[in-house]
Order: sequence, then structure tokens, then C-alpha cells
Amino acid sequence: MSLPVRWRRLVHDAFKHWVRSQDTQEVLAAASPQAWLSSALVIPAVLALATWAPGAERFFGLSFGRAMACLAPGLVLGIGFALLHRGRQRIETWGWLYLVTGTAALQFFLAALMALAVMPGALVFAAVLLFTTGYHGRLHRVAPTQPFLALGTAVALGLAALLVRTEAHVALFAVMAPLAIMLELYTGTFALKHDQARAEAEQLRAAVQAQMLEQQERDVGRLSQAMVQILGYNHDINNALMSVSAAADVLSVMGVQRNALPRAEFEELVREVNEGLARIREMVMEIRQKGRRSVSSDPENVHIVPVLESVRTSLGWRFPEVRIQVKVEEQASHALVRGGITTLRRVVENLVLNACEGDGKRGAAEVDILARPEPYSGRLELLIADDGPGFPAERLNAPIEGLSTTKPNGTGLGLYTSECLIRASGGTLERNNRSTGGAQLRILLPREVR
Repeated sequence: MSLPVRWRRLVHDAFKHWVRSQDTQEVLAAASPQAWLSSALVIPAVLALATWAPGAERFFGLSFGRAMACLAPGLVLGIGFALLHRGRQRIETWGWLYLVTGTAALQFFLAALMALAVMPGALVFAAVLLFTTGYHGRLHRVAPTQPFLALGTAVALGLAALLVRTEAHVALFAVMAPLAIMLELYTGTFALKHDQARAEAEQLRAAVQAQMLEQQERDVGRLSQAMVQILGYNHDINNALMSVSAAADVLSVMGVQRNALPRAEFEELVREVNEGLARIREMVMEIRQKGRRSVSSDPENVHIVPVLESVRTSLGWRFPEVRIQVKVEEQASHALVRGGITTLRRVVENLVLNACEGDGKRGAAEVDILARPEPYSGRLELLIADDGPGFPAERLNAPIEGLSTTKPNGTGLGLYTSECLIRASGGTLERNNRSTGGAQLRILLPREVR
């Protein structure tokens, strides 16, 4: 491959890479017809002030006609680009070349003002030139590997340098021209790195969300399978209760015949047994209905304040010696929970109950429940802190498992079930021991933005 062909391919690839790095919608918005119409009105007005305002002639020493002549190419090219791309959503290759030419013409205008104005007015236009090159460097992602706009700026500065009249202006151009090009390259490179970091963050966020969804699907599948098994067990339990009820009727007859108890007392006892069995049967039916709803239910928007207050009241009667406090901050009154109010109440009640009972030997004297928005993800953060014995060191970092407990009469299902329900709703549960003593549970749940 000959050297010219190789260079042509390198330039072509660099230009394509530069075009792909552009934010086309931002460029089109900056070069809209409205923006250029405003520029066509504002810039001549500013030039008129710089020419004819009291004291301006001594400060700037500009000729309005020569300044407008330098502005005309950039203004015509800019308005032409805006009209050609009006209503479009993309820019063709020729459009990007047109844009480079138009931007270079605008840089020529500012550099020409710097050359035509007297000192110290030329310094003002030099500052405006630096600001403009920095802005265009960021907007058009100018970098050493794709320096097309920087080359246009260099050509514009070279042409404007032909208008220089004094040694002071030569020195000014010698300083400002390299500085403007370096600033253009720096802001463009910074914008490219920012775009890359944002893209990597989006990829990481997408990967984390995909992993969370995968884990959530596994948890939901596990819970659904458990619910199906529970529904099957309910049928057997209901049959057993029917048998017990029939046996109670038989005992009633046999007890009366043998005169083991006075008839009135025995009938009262049997009536209480039957009423208790009826209540159990009703609870079984309720569990069955809730289980069927939970298998396929979508997350519900739950108002958490009544749930937390209900837990505080019910456990307050059971543990009168424990001070349970609830605090809900603004914008933290709702959460999305699979299973609705029933699930959220079950989770909070299990965790607060564990805090009140402690390790079976010593429980908490104070339990604080705090609900607030999580500042980074926007989810609901629910903190349950107590002054009890805390988590044993060997269990703190271990996975939460069912049937594992430190309490003599505990089942080991409260914390495990709560974590499963939280994860099924797309949330997380974290365990920690407080530095002042006691445990702290941190729950993150999705919430509806209001």
C-alpha cells in the first residue's frame, strides 16, 4: 500500500470516528435557525456598541464595516447550515465538512476582531476567542486523534494574522493562537473521556440491573414453588381438620353416655373445640387465597406509614418494656412491594420481633424504625436499629439460611423469609452491628416516584 493511500485511509477512519463521537442532537440544537437568527441580530448590535458607544472608539478602535465584512462569511455559512438541516435528525458527511468550514469562519471573525482592535480592546476579543474555541472543542469532541476542527481553527487564526498591524498584536497572536488550539483540544478530550466514563457507567448499571433481575426471577420462582406446595398442604390440612371435627362430635356422644362430665360442661367444651376448628379452617382458606394471589401478583404501591404504625402498636402490646419508635421522612411514604401490605407488614413485623426477642436471653430495650429516600438510587431505605445483643460474629457475614437460629425456641424462618420476600420485590437486606451496640438492618425497596 502506497504512502498517500495509507494516509488517505487514516484520515478517512479518523473522520468517521470523529463523526461517531458527536452528539448530533446537541449539535443541531446549537446550530438551529433560531440560534443563528439570534446571532444575526445580537452580534451586529454588539459591534455597533463597540464602534459608536461613548469611549468605545478609544478602547476598541474598530471599523464597523470591516468588522461586518469579517462576520459575513461565518454568518452566511451558519444560517445556510441551519436551513439545510432544519427538521433533520442526522447530519450527512458533507454536513460535517460544512460545519467545520462554518465554525472555522466564526473563529476567523473573532481572531480578525482581535487583529483589528487596538489595545486593550484586542484583549477582550482574545478572551472571547478562548471561550469560543473551548466551547466548540467540547461541543464537537476535538481531540489530537481527530483534530479536524482544530485544523480549521489554525487556518482561521493564520488568515486573521495577516490583518495584524503592530508588534503588540503579533505578540498577542503568538500567545493566543497556540493557547486557543490547546484549549480546544483539551476541552474536546475531556468531553470524550466524560462520554466514555458515562458509557461505561451505563454498561455497568445495565449489567447490575440484569443481574438483579435474574436473581429476582430466581427468588420469585423459589417463592412461587413454595406457594404451590403450601397450597397443596392446605388441602391435606383442611381434610385433617374435618376429621378432627367429626371426632369431636363422636367424643360428645361418648362422653354423654359415660357421664364423664356433666352434659352442660361437656357440650360447652365441645362447642369451644368446634369454634376453634372453624377459626382454623377460616385461616386456612384465607392463607390459600393469599397464596394464590401472591404466586402471580405484581408489585403494589404500598403506603408504609400505616404498616409501620400497625407493627409498632401490635408489638408494643406484646413487649411493653420495649420502646419502639417510628420515623418517616418526606418522599419516603411509599414503596413497591410484591404482595402489597401483607408482605410488607410480615417483613417488618418479623424483623422488629427478632429485635425485641434478641438471642433468647436478652432482647432490645429500644427499637428505632426509620424510613427515608436512599440518596443515590432513589429507592426507599428502611433502617431497623436496636440496642440488643446484635448478630454473632460468625453469622454476620454468612448467608441467611432457613432453620438457623440462636434462640432456644426459635424456628429460624423469620429473617430468612423476610429476605426472600424483600428480594422478590426487587429489594435488598443488609445486616450490621452498630458501633454503640445492637444490630441494624438496612432494607432497600423500589418506590414509586411522586
